[in-house]
Amino acid sequence: MAVHSLTVKKILSMVRQVFPNAPETYVMALINDAIVESGKYKTKIEYAKADAVEDQMWYTLSDTNAGIEVNKVMRVDLKDSSGDYIRIPRLLDNEVLKMDVT
Repeated sequence: MAVHSLTVKKILSMVRQVFPNAPETYVMALINDAIVESGKYKTKIEYAKADAVEDQMWYTLSDTNAGIEVNKVMRVDLKDSSGDYIRIPRLLDNEVLKMDVT
């Protein structure tokens, strides 16, 4: 469903499916708060490249030297020695994989 086709009535109906006893005024207040919150952030897409260093596990966004502002990383790919790009799995909920490089 495209975002632009959502109406307040449709959103209210979806919320009611999950929370059938939620008061309409409360749900409307949540919708209004979400609209205000989403308007606080500029959405823009940036691309950057960084050189990989042998045996280095962690990189910061400043390693790209691209001068970009990022508040969310959507995807990371690594170029292997044969020139193919490998997508790095996204870690959720601070589930950092701890392993030895050697």
